[in-house]
Amino acid sequence: MSSKRDVIVSGFIALAAAIIIIAASIFTGIAPHQIPTSTMVQTTTTASPTTQSSASSTTTTQLTTTSSSPTGTITQTSTITSTTTSPTAGKAILSILFTDPPRLAEGVQAVYINYSKIGIHYFRPNAGYGWKWIGEGGENLELTSLVDVAQVIGLTEIEPGSHINLIRFNITEAQVKYKNELYPAFVRTGNLTVTIIGGLEITEGSNGLIVDIQPTVFNMGTAEEPYFVLTAVAKGYPVPEEGLEEIRDHMHVPGFKFMLRDRFWWQKLRQMHGSSIEIESASISSDKLSIKVKNTGEGDVMLRLVIVAPINLIPPIKERGYIPQIFVGAAIFIVKEDGTLQPLQLRYKQNMGEDAKALLIRRGYNLTEGSSVELKYEGKIFFEYGLRLRETPSPILLGNKYFVAVIGDGVADSMVVEAR
Repeated sequence: MSSKRDVIVSGFIALAAAIIIIAASIFTGIAPHQIPTSTMVQTTTTASPTTQSSASSTTTTQLTTTSSSPTGTITQTSTITSTTTSPTAGKAILSILFTDPPRLAEGVQAVYINYSKIGIHYFRPNAGYGWKWIGEGGENLELTSLVDVAQVIGLTEIEPGSHINLIRFNITEAQVKYKNELYPAFVRTGNLTVTIIGGLEITEGSNGLIVDIQPTVFNMGTAEEPYFVLTAVAKGYPVPEEGLEEIRDHMHVPGFKFMLRDRFWWQKLRQMHGSSIEIESASISSDKLSIKVKNTGEGDVMLRLVIVAPINLIPPIKERGYIPQIFVGAAIFIVKEDGTLQPLQLRYKQNMGEDAKALLIRRGYNLTEGSSVELKYEGKIFFEYGLRLRETPSPILLGNKYFVAVIGDGVADSMVVEAR
């Protein structure tokens, strides 16, 4: 009788779950089979104590995300492997967290990276300077899932009294999800040495560092044959005491995520130290282009590309900093070290992105904090990037409006300009 009652109760629970899912799909406009599912699997192997006062364990955390769509199913599994140490009296633990506010070309659905082990540069009064390396890196970390979210990537035991001023890691590989397909991305700036804003003085117990990765992703290929480029910068922030209080119970668990959106201390840090640029003015004619750009954030920024396109090629722009889905039919300029612009005259052909990559490897313009630069080009301007040979490139027409964008490492701005 008892087992029969259990079956009936289980049936009601299953029915209730189904009703909830269907209701959610009705109110969100997402069919039940399109709801992404995530599974976290964590396995821990504990080793012998390394000292009389501390013990270490190796933890592997896997987060598998499956997304269904009419065109098929994409499954990504991100893996974080790290050696963890529980806080003990007289010791200190440092947790490394990643967050990410990406700037993505329209149509990019997700960005995944593989990264190397993480190095922290320290100074200890009695031991001098040195690097300490954490973990073995990670695979398929979805950066787009870390918007306003911080995730614990690794942690290590470290001596109290140490001062941390730099963190270093490599983005070894990247993939972009575009139109429900995965494409490799060329990583333009993969070796990142990150300054810790204000430095971090290690104290006994729990300590935290948030690495704010700021990638920009754009498509140098076509809609049918995309070629994605990822450029990135990063900044490091010590987690303040009020932040440690909020996450102390979970910050020693690799893979743990927590929201940053409503944390006042985080919003204040981002406002004070974020990277940004602003197009102050722009002018365009049939044979001249001038764009004045100001660094409105903290720290230097590297400017890489200028995009100019007829406004009819661009969908309605909702905000500044917009990056078009593709650049085909636009005029593309590479920003040179002296601030002049070099046109990228590249017609359509297979593996067109490879040719663009060779030019993108060149250094851009370093715009120092608080300064402005006038990016200039003199010569005929034609909208020819990616056009087929039989297609005739169009020139600038006076009185027409054009979309102008400046793209750099972790920054972008755009505006609409009338040709005069």
